[in-house]
Amino acid sequence: MLFAAKCYWPGVTEADLETIAHRATPTVSPTTPAAVTYLGSLLFTDDDLVLCLFDGPSRRAVKQASDRAGIPSERLMSSIWLGAGRHTVGIGRGSRCRRGTSASASVNEPDAKGAET
Repeated sequence: MLFAAKCYWPGVTEADLETIAHRATPTVSPTTPAAVTYLGSLLFTDDDLVLCLFDGPSRRAVKQASDRAGIPSERLMSSIWLGAGRHTVGIGRGSRCRRGTSASASVNEPDAKGAET
């Protein structure tokens, strides 16, 4: 499942987010048996706002991983990635290729013959 952690983070820099990226490696623990993957961040410098994107099995697992990485999130939101074009893209386990639902992350990549999928 895709989650976005909303962070009001005055003074945050790209270097801070690079540090977070190194800390937020996939994690497995007794309370979160499936890995949580940090996918990256969107930095809105004029607003001191960061959206950190995660793929994880549950809200709880993602919250624990973001806390361990030192991400000061004020809200964790279930998300759906809407890619360019006609397809909806869901990043993560259990994704399906159907319009209006989660799809694989390989939308619009050329196949072996060079045609877009």
